[in-house]
Parts: sequence; structure tokens; C-alpha cells
Amino acid sequence: MKRLIGLSAVGALLASGTASARDGDNINLYRYVLDMDVPESPALVALEEAPLRVLLGAAPKPVMATVLASAAPETLSPGLGLDIAPYFLFGGGIRSLSSYRSNSVAGRLMRVLTKTTVSAALLPDTSGGGPWRVGFGLRTTFHDPHDPVLNSPLPERVAEELERHGVPPPADSDEDVSGRGADLSALFDQAEREMRSRSGDLQVSAGWGVSARTEGGVFTGDGLRDTRHTLWMTGQAALGRRFDALATVQGLDVFRSGRALRAGVGVQRKTSVADFRAELAFDGTDQRFHPGAAIDVKLPGCTSALASLTTAPGTTEDAPVLRGQLQLRWYFAQCR
Repeated sequence: MKRLIGLSAVGALLASGTASARDGDNINLYRYVLDMDVPESPALVALEEAPLRVLLGAAPKPVMATVLASAAPETLSPGLGLDIAPYFLFGGGIRSLSSYRSNSVAGRLMRVLTKTTVSAALLPDTSGGGPWRVGFGLRTTFHDPHDPVLNSPLPERVAEELERHGVPPPADSDEDVSGRGADLSALFDQAEREMRSRSGDLQVSAGWGVSARTEGGVFTGDGLRDTRHTLWMTGQAALGRRFDALATVQGLDVFRSGRALRAGVGVQRKTSVADFRAELAFDGTDQRFHPGAAIDVKLPGCTSALASLTTAPGTTEDAPVLRGQLQLRWYFAQCR
């Protein structure tokens, strides 16, 4: 019954969004997803397989797939992750521009809904405690001043450019308006610069995730054990077009006696080719500070390669161990 009520509520919200898109100024939100600030997969955060502990606060992409390999002393662990926004999955991107920009309670809640993703991840259990480690997560962005639909005239500029080139208005269902005889790359580049240069603006996101070990096969196993719940909140403040300050607080294993707190700060330096991050986080599980660094290189076709190096708590009271990770990510955005 609770599940039915939840699905009914989501359906009502999606229906209201579709209905409001008939007001005459309707757009498809997913035409304007910029190729910048791709946050971590919440399922991988729950599995302690995020590249860094200080997380990005930016809004998620509607879809993201991650292939990864983590290396620690005497272990090498591959993994897979998939994130998707339910709003995107059920075709809710067609909205009235005026309703999306509304600061009413309904308008704000709908913006949060569009930036909510669910996530799943799977890794082999190299510790020998079970065949597989699985993770599930939920992430949303509560405050996003770097939203180009909300805080820039990008939709109007795109419409004007298409009209100037004599291109018929795209259908509501069209999520990509490139390749129609009008070069829109300069407009998207300008929107990225404008959003990045909103100095002082703070993006705020939060997430929940659960990880566990399977008793048997991932689909045919007898159940799950060693279940751990993680909660977190993270903020990302623009210090200018090229620099961001980051801060994250996490509650680890929050529903069991072994719960601990983790908190850290970091900085991100952005370039047109790659983003560089450095962090320092305090981990309550071993009462130590842990540094970390990462580079995220943009590749063609809405993909990026992310390499990170951090220290992590040891399995005993020994000194921290060095941990490296490589991720290859594909995501939905307007990439050029």
C-alpha cells in the first residue's frame, strides 16, 4: 500500500508537470543539461567506492553509467554503477518554462524532483566475505543556482537562434536540438561560462545509500548481510569561474552501534580539458585525517576518465593504506 501511494504521488507530480507544459511556453528540460560538474554515484558512495570523500554538490545528470577499478594493497576490484533520474525515465522533461521557474512551493518541489536520481552498483567482494557487494542510493539537489534553465536565458537564446536560421520549432519530445542547421555550441559555451562564474553561489545536495554483501549469487542469493546505511550532505560554493570550495558531512553505518562521522573540505580547479580536486577529510572510524586528490579528464561523447589517489583506514589499527581508483563515466548532457 505504501508503495502504491508513493507511485501515485510521483505519477500525480509528473502529470501536473505535463499538464503545465501545455501553457504555450513549454520546453524539454533535457535540451539544456550542461557538460559540467558530474557528481559521484550515490550507490558507489554507499559502497565506499567514490573516488574522493568530499563530494560535489552539483546537480546530477539525468543518466550516468560508471565502470571502475579500485586498487589497494593486494587487492584490485572492478565495479559497475548506474544512475538515473526517475523524472527523466518516465518522460517528465516536457515542462512549461514559466512553471519551472516559479518560486512557489510546487515549483521548487518540482525542481528538486527533476534533480533526484536513484542508483545501483555491483562489485565482487574481494575480502572473501561474500560473492558480491551491492549498493543502492538516492540523491537529490535542494538548491542549484547554477541551473541554466532557471538562472540564464539559454532556452530563449536557443529558440531565437533556431528561428533566425529558419529552423522549425522542435517537437516537445525532442531532447536534442543540435544538428538542425544552426550551430548552438557558442550558446552552450556561454551558458557554461555564466553558470561557472556565479561567484558565491552555493549548490546543496544530499543523499542516502545502503550497501551489503550477498549470501549467494547477485540475483539468486539467499539474502543480504553486513548492511550499512550512509547519509550525507554536501555543498559546493563557486569562488569564481574556475574555482569551487567543497564541504561534505557523512554519517557512516548510521543505524548500528558502529556509526561514525566523516567530514572534510576540498577545492576544485576547473579547466576546459580537465577538473582537478584536492581534499582533506577526518574519518571517525580511525580518528585520522586523510588527504586525497583526483583529476577528471573530459573525453569525446559525453564521457570522462577520473583518476584518484587517497589514503584509507587500515583493516586494523595499522597506519592508513594507499588507495587508487580509475573511473570511466558516460553521462547524458549537451556535449560538444
